[in-house]
Amino acid sequence: MKHFKQALLFAVTLLAFPLQAQEAKTGIKGKTAPPLGVTTWIQLPEGKERLGIPDFKDKVLVVFCFQSTCIACEKREFPVLKKLADEFNGNEGVGFVAIQTPFEDFATNSELQLASIAEKHKLDIPIGHLAKTQDTYSINVAYETGGTPWWIVIDREGTVVFNDFTMAPDVAAANIQQLIDGDTVE
Repeated sequence: MKHFKQALLFAVTLLAFPLQAQEAKTGIKGKTAPPLGVTTWIQLPEGKERLGIPDFKDKVLVVFCFQSTCIACEKREFPVLKKLADEFNGNEGVGFVAIQTPFEDFATNSELQLASIAEKHKLDIPIGHLAKTQDTYSINVAYETGGTPWWIVIDREGTVVFNDFTMAPDVAAANIQQLIDGDTVE
């Protein structure tokens, strides 16, 4: 009887999971973008010590949040970031940044990983680090992220138009171009 109850509980849990997944937040889509709050950066434009939303005024900003220990970031989403950054390389209407936003394994997901991540993925974009801790500003909280990987796209007016776990590169590229051109996207 004990095993039957355990199996029944497991089955009910599995049935409930899709309902929970459907209720997952997709951040603050449709709202004004809060500050990035990042103070630790590498590969900044010359003369810059920090970057924030105002640095991308009148541009589309694509933000990729990651942890260096996140397998989905590593295997699935960093290649998307590389493809998009390469496709829009030199386009003044868009900016790309990657921000390590650890909420666990802080020793491994440290700012010391940024240079090796940039090198490994051949990324020539600004890469920052802002850990989620109890007493500091957090992108995870401000943008209501669901963890990592996490994508944020901010339009030229400073509104969050995409805020979710994954991006299809071809759809993302078309939508980014539409935003650059001043159009809206769904």
